[in-house]
Amino acid sequence: MLYKRILVPFDGSEPAKNALEVAKKLIADDADAVMHVLTVVPAGAVAAELEAPDGPGSATPMIFPDMESYERVIARAKETAMDELNEALGSRLDDVACDVQVGAVISGKAADGICDYAEANGCEIIVMGRRGLGALRGMLGSVSYAVLHEADLPVLTVK
Repeated sequence: MLYKRILVPFDGSEPAKNALEVAKKLIADDADAVMHVLTVVPAGAVAAELEAPDGPGSATPMIFPDMESYERVIARAKETAMDELNEALGSRLDDVACDVQVGAVISGKAADGICDYAEANGCEIIVMGRRGLGALRGMLGSVSYAVLHEADLPVLTVK
């Protein structure tokens, strides 16, 4: 087995599902390998929810009385993202022999969240879906394009 620590960013899209299947084939039946499946919560989405006590659009910005309150809100956002990720994954990982680590991070840019997670967890390769969004980004989506240029490890994009 060439790679023992694979990161699969997963957003529930068809390309992400295809990337997960490719990663499963790369891992094969290696019980010593680790597959990380990650969802990235945009920091802007969390900020919009926290904008004000009466919800987005109300006039008064939310102010946290202490760091503990802030951490609780962030933990709740990650927990919600994890629930959605686990639901989207369903039984897709039931046939995997290796250790699977499912995680969520909050990041201003999805590519930064993916690259930071890969580095922090010693991942050896990122296997991710790509989307064709026009000539500006070639045949890649903007997140996969950014990860290809920012990551310090191999990136395999899957259509």
